[in-house]
Amino acid sequence: MAPLLGCGPVEYISQVGNKAASAVSSAKLAQADRYAPYEYTAAEEYLHKAREEAGYAEYQDAIEFGRKSEDLANRARAIAVSKQAEAASKSSRVTPASEREEPAGTGAKRSEPE
Repeated sequence: MAPLLGCGPVEYISQVGNKAASAVSSAKLAQADRYAPYEYTAAEEYLHKAREEAGYAEYQDAIEFGRKSEDLANRARAIAVSKQAEAASKSSRVTPASEREEPAGTGAKRSEPE
């Protein structure tokens, strides 16, 4: 049973310290706080709670909160990337006003001052 005592902190470091924290950071870089605020905020809060639980040596709870944080951060990043791609495709499909105007010489003639 002694070897199992060290597993909580080791798995905590892997899950919370590496995976969840990296996922939240990656979501932040993808501007998930802007495009997926619910998922991003929840991911940050779960990460915070995971760290708090580890402070009380509740490693299994901390690991579970870390998993939730990682999952929500990955979802937030995916939503943000998707919304940014959607916005980019919409902006590339919009025809600029200069292209909608009639070419010079084909419309009504203007009278020029003499």
